[in-house]
Amino acid sequence: MLIRLIHTTIRGIDMSKLMSHVFAGLMLALGIATSASAAVITFTGGTVSPDGSTYEEAGYRVQAIGGSVLFGDYYGNGNNVVHGHWLDGCCGVLTKLVISKIDGTAFDLNYFLLTSNTNTGGAPATGTEQTYIHASSDGVLNEYTQMLPPENWGFPAASVHLGAQFDNIKSFWFTQNSGVDCFGMDSFFIDQVAPELPPGSVPEPGSLALIGLALIGMGGMALRRKSA
Repeated sequence: MLIRLIHTTIRGIDMSKLMSHVFAGLMLALGIATSASAAVITFTGGTVSPDGSTYEEAGYRVQAIGGSVLFGDYYGNGNNVVHGHWLDGCCGVLTKLVISKIDGTAFDLNYFLLTSNTNTGGAPATGTEQTYIHASSDGVLNEYTQMLPPENWGFPAASVHLGAQFDNIKSFWFTQNSGVDCFGMDSFFIDQVAPELPPGSVPEPGSLALIGLALIGMGGMALRRKSA
């Protein structure tokens, strides 16, 4: 009803573009508002353990098994990520990167950004990289495995959208199987629908809600002007 009302009253605007943005903003705003557990792990403002192996943010724990990784600025690129090396880490040999909810409850992982997946750190991907993401409904057993695409070091990043296999899980983790060296990830969208935006430009959940409400407000203002 709201969409139809706005469509019939705003005459001086490109309607196809406006309605596309209004609908997307409304759905995102409503989705965020109705999902109390929605979170995005952005590797900004969280807590890093003294040995650099664990990071906690938004109720989630990211744990490096076998070695430490970098949580934060991506070599001065201005975008915080989780970044490390499977083969030549500074503090041990990394074998697994595990993400789980601190309270042990289940969640849906929908989307994340892959900022690097290369055989040599700092170099372009070769296309032979074999890094995997795994899903577990009990937090322990591996129930689903999906190989990630090769991705050059740095930004823009690749968007990785995940299917129903990553719904109602208690942990997910990353491993490698081909001598892959460099990896990097950012913006894990949990318990909410991921926005369809260009890689590297994913806003925070609060920003998405404000965008949706602002677009709805535009429609209301136009309606009042027409009535006057």
